[in-house]
Amino acid sequence: MKSIGNCLMLGLICGLTMNAPVAAQALPKGAAATVNGVEISESLLEKVVQNNLTRGIKDSPQLRQGLKDELIAREILTQQAEKLGLDKKPEAKAQWAEVRQNFLIELVLNDFLVKNPITDAELQAEYDRQLAAVKEISSFQQYQVSQILLGNESDARAVLLALKNGSSSFEQLAKDKSLDASKVQGGLLGWVLPNQILPEISNVMVNLGKGVVAAAPIQTRAGWHVVRVDDIRPFKAPAFDEIKDPLRSSAMQAKRLELLAALKKSAKVSQ
Repeated sequence: MKSIGNCLMLGLICGLTMNAPVAAQALPKGAAATVNGVEISESLLEKVVQNNLTRGIKDSPQLRQGLKDELIAREILTQQAEKLGLDKKPEAKAQWAEVRQNFLIELVLNDFLVKNPITDAELQAEYDRQLAAVKEISSFQQYQVSQILLGNESDARAVLLALKNGSSSFEQLAKDKSLDASKVQGGLLGWVLPNQILPEISNVMVNLGKGVVAAAPIQTRAGWHVVRVDDIRPFKAPAFDEIKDPLRSSAMQAKRLELLAALKKSAKVSQ
């Protein structure tokens, strides 16, 4: 779940409480505020404050008051939704069930990883295994690739036209238009081997020169890709420290699949 952010980013919600008259009264012990008798705890407020501090926001009375105002506003809106019975509607119940399910899934997976931590020895063993495998492809070329992912062909062709006209740079178009997470790096995907990306893209990529944009958008199940090869080099195996984080992510996924496989054995599934 996303942490509650700075009150200044949610002016509408904050305004609901900042502009509302607040009656002065003694609060229950441990409560930062109450809304129609429902307590907002000091511990919740402190957690929200700490979430902001970890993002580099300076602690201040104004910050704390703003965050308290936001918590009050959220409780007011929650109570209003319940008063109107919006939480009882079928679509609301379905969405809430999905949120609950995702939350519980994360809880059980995180619990499993805490009890079965990934060791550096396991990561080193996986690195050695992968290194032995890639020695067979040491003569391959690596490609540094950037992409702009669009939802439809017409948008992709419009981006190609903008590149051809020189009206905007590839990096800026990626930041403004791309649907892929790589947009924050201007579309940069990094160094890849042909077998590490979708064949629809790699089949075009291997025929492009350095700095060349594919002449036509490439369609995959993800959408329409405008692809550029930024650089080409002989394959170079990365050092262990360079790929330790990706190795850890892969190991975490493997452990999650291991847990699921074990649970499936004892589960009664009908379909």
